[in-house]
Amino acid sequence: MKLFAPLLLAVFLCGCTGPEHVSPAEFKKQYEWVGKPQTMHEVAYLGQRDSKAFIRVSSMSTVSRKWSDHIIYVELAELDAKFRDALPKTEFKK
Repeated sequence: MKLFAPLLLAVFLCGCTGPEHVSPAEFKKQYEWVGKPQTMHEVAYLGQRDSKAFIRVSSMSTVSRKWSDHIIYVELAELDAKFRDALPKTEFKK
């Protein structure tokens, strides 16, 4: 439940479009940034739900200095087995 609430909030703040499906290559590229210190960009792994893995990408505008969140996801079946098995098995509760 602790991870589900931020996901819902991020989806709400991102508008009606909801999470964006990305390619496995883009997901891996963003996942490499999880937990690494950054200044105007932050990436957080949110976990898995309904056979999908989710990442929140936050960016700060250089003009307004406000943060914006964007949720991306990939179908777990699209990921190669080695990478998929290395992902934390955090499961969202419905």
